[in-house]
Amino acid sequence: ASLAVWEQSRRRASEEEEGGGGGFPCEYTALNLNCGCPSPKVAGKGCFGAALMDDPILVRECVRAMRDGSGGTLPVTVKCRIGTDASLGLERFTREGYGAIEDGREYSKLREFVETVASDGIATDFQIHARIAVLTKSFSPADNRKVPPLKYEYVRRLTEDYPELTFSLNGGIETLYRAREELERCPTLAGIMVGRGMAADPWGFACADEVLYAGNGAGADADDEVGDDRPKNRLELLESYGRHADHEESIKDPIYIRRFVAKAVSPLFAGEPNAKKFRIALDRIGGLPKQLRNGGSNNSKKSGATEGAEWIPGVGLDGQTKVSELILNAAHEHLSDEVLRSTPREGWERRQWEE
Repeated sequence: ASLAVWEQSRRRASEEEEGGGGGFPCEYTALNLNCGCPSPKVAGKGCFGAALMDDPILVRECVRAMRDGSGGTLPVTVKCRIGTDASLGLERFTREGYGAIEDGREYSKLREFVETVASDGIATDFQIHARIAVLTKSFSPADNRKVPPLKYEYVRRLTEDYPELTFSLNGGIETLYRAREELERCPTLAGIMVGRGMAADPWGFACADEVLYAGNGAGADADDEVGDDRPKNRLELLESYGRHADHEESIKDPIYIRRFVAKAVSPLFAGEPNAKKFRIALDRIGGLPKQLRNGGSNNSKKSGATEGAEWIPGVGLDGQTKVSELILNAAHEHLSDEVLRSTPREGWERRQWEE
């Protein structure tokens, strides 16, 4: 789905460059209620996020309101954890105290939440981070992602106990190999939710359709949705992204957006030789507009930039090298042709061997 959205954005930019017209609506396919965020700012002071798991009736009412707010046209899904320390009566979380709680008691609380939220037939799809959320102790979000132990078996049991509902597993799964492993272990899972792992290494998931869904039609459908002209390697991807980046800088002042534009491709070569040098180059590219506006610097002059560059709407930085060229030049300078032109399948086969 994310590839399809990006492809839509790319085509919109192309149409606008050709004089083909304006934007497109954000056509959401579903609404999701997040009952899993353990941040003190959210679950503590705000009384939402993971704190909602302690009030499943309220969650059910929220789901109904979201359905009604969309006119009943969109499915409403729920992201949650397997519970909270408060729901288990833990006044202060410790590994020993949590470990002493019987699995049956903990799982029954999770079942109670799922049954209550799904009781009116609106929410039928759950994405579950297989850890409890610790809300009674000053845990950072990072602590809440690492300290409470993962209990994948609870989510697997839910798929058996509630076959009329769908469940996706989340938490601690950072590679495509591990995602496939969990789906093979429990075929009744609807899917795997990956967050930071994909953000840190997006190319590692580039052939997910082929690896996870080959043979059941889903991969073919995804290909049709995105189109046959999608990038076949990272060099083509950078070229395509560069056109989008140039378009964005023609409508928004690069001094405000250049760092975001450059940072978007910084994890593209995670784990490859010289990836760090490429990221450093992107950081330098991200700072160029501000340096130029302030009168230039040694680094900006080395890149071929001139002092006092002005931004012209519809054009970009007057007289300066386009950001697409800067990114491609950095890629060619620091990364091998083999790395730039390797396909997702080749990367997948290499990573399989490594894991």
